[in-house]
Amino acid sequence: MKRSTLMKLALTFVAMFAIAELNAQILTVYSATQATEANSYQTVGKDFKLIALPDPVYSPSYVAADNGPLGPTSQWTWTYAGLTGTPLTTVASDTNLIAFTNPAIGVYPINVVESNTLGGCAGGSILLTVNVVAAPTAVVTTGNPDQACGDQPSANVVVTFTENVPNTMAGYAFGINEIVEEINPSDVVLNVYTASHSLYNFLTTAKAKTGTAGFAAATPSFTFTFPTANLVVRNNHRTRYTYTLVNASDVATAGVVSAISQKSDFGGSVTSYAFGAKTTYVAIVNPAPITGPIYHISNTYAY
Repeated sequence: MKRSTLMKLALTFVAMFAIAELNAQILTVYSATQATEANSYQTVGKDFKLIALPDPVYSPSYVAADNGPLGPTSQWTWTYAGLTGTPLTTVASDTNLIAFTNPAIGVYPINVVESNTLGGCAGGSILLTVNVVAAPTAVVTTGNPDQACGDQPSANVVVTFTENVPNTMAGYAFGINEIVEEINPSDVVLNVYTASHSLYNFLTTAKAKTGTAGFAAATPSFTFTFPTANLVVRNNHRTRYTYTLVNASDVATAGVVSAISQKSDFGGSVTSYAFGAKTTYVAIVNPAPITGPIYHISNTYAY
């Protein structure tokens, strides 16, 4: 066989594997069933799909990666309320996939039954409960301390995340930046002692979650606690330490991304959700004033 022919075959196989990999994204990412996870969680307003695995007797050529072909006599009837879906509720359809759009916050039982036009046979009903929850929020919940005199020890700062999901599903992508500035009595910056830099950077691929140092899970309120630097007066100037909640470096816009919100973005770009009202922790330490000498008229003034 000519080398050029071998090369063409090799390229063909590469293309076939690439296409197979793309097709595999269709169904193989739908890895959970109601038997392994009886509750599914979605972020409010995010479209989602469900897929029922067809009976192999009536869809013998079915390939999971392609979600097809489906048997020509197979039908599925989805039953649900409070959601906008295609196919419509209680209407038999020749597709095993249902798509829901713009779901509102709530708990939605969704049932599916596979049937067949050959003799009117129908299978048992399978139930999945879909929990549509509010978008995640993140806020610095530790109040700024009163200004202090002299060097102070490190302080613990708490960031609180709110999302109505189980502890085992809570994970958050965000960052914490630090800047240390020397300021005058009017808070005007005299010198940037330490430029703004990333102190923590939890990526969408490495979120803060159970097992992360400082992270505590207690649904629906989760916390991440971190220590500041030692609060030291720099160069005998008032010194301001600022810690700011920011987006993770792999997120395009300011805000937090959760594991559930990222899952709900499947097939599209990752959405970040705005932080709460307080995004900073600010601590100021002041040098102790040096009391000057007392001046008086010298006793030798008129001597």
